[in-house]
Amino acid sequence: MPQSPTNFIWDFDGTLADTRLRNYHIVRRLLTDTAGGLDRFPALASPETYDQVQRRHVNWRDLYVREFGFSDAETDRLGSLWSEYQLTEPTPPTVFDGLGDVLRGLAGAAHGVVSQNARSQILRTLEHAGLAALFGAVLGYDSVHLQRQKPAPDGFLACLAALSPHPPRRIVGVGDHETDVRSARNAAKALAERGVDCECVTIAVCFVDGVDPAAWGEQPDHVARAPADILRIAREQGLGA
Repeated sequence: MPQSPTNFIWDFDGTLADTRLRNYHIVRRLLTDTAGGLDRFPALASPETYDQVQRRHVNWRDLYVREFGFSDAETDRLGSLWSEYQLTEPTPPTVFDGLGDVLRGLAGAAHGVVSQNARSQILRTLEHAGLAALFGAVLGYDSVHLQRQKPAPDGFLACLAALSPHPPRRIVGVGDHETDVRSARNAAKALAERGVDCECVTIAVCFVDGVDPAAWGEQPDHVARAPADILRIAREQGLGA
């Protein structure tokens, strides 16, 4: 079976861009408008508290159900509103310095984004930073069934299929959360079940305070403390093509 070159699958929030303050404001606005206020959500006491709390959860659905106390149906409804609130939030995300050099240095590989942010916001951010053309596929939470978000492999598999009609020889999952590691490995496992021999490499990024891969139950293969570390790791491991 023919296979494509290395596919880098990037997370967005905390990996390509610092969206902590923006996401905090969006969640506060969303729950103020739809849930009758914020008094019953101590996780939203401050941006720092929210960032720490959300990192303890597998994904946004887990946060809304286990931390905020919403039912699955309520979570689906709130998730469907996220893009609308994204489009009207004035707080800008900031792409991490140096990522353009990293992506251009890995031009022999294919690049895609699988995120639990809204696809429209991801594209706007990448276009504003002049990086959109470097990604062959971008999937947000709204590109995947609401109950099949990461760490389910659906987003990764859809992104891989969008990047090439042939499965990759190697997946490199890059993200700032344990869920990103699990997602990449779940995708490789799903491919293996289809008879595809695909190597999976994971890189945890720690570009912002509060990310501690050592505390994760699922350990990454490599850790990047700065964007340039990703390029170094890729070259050392022969991951560029």
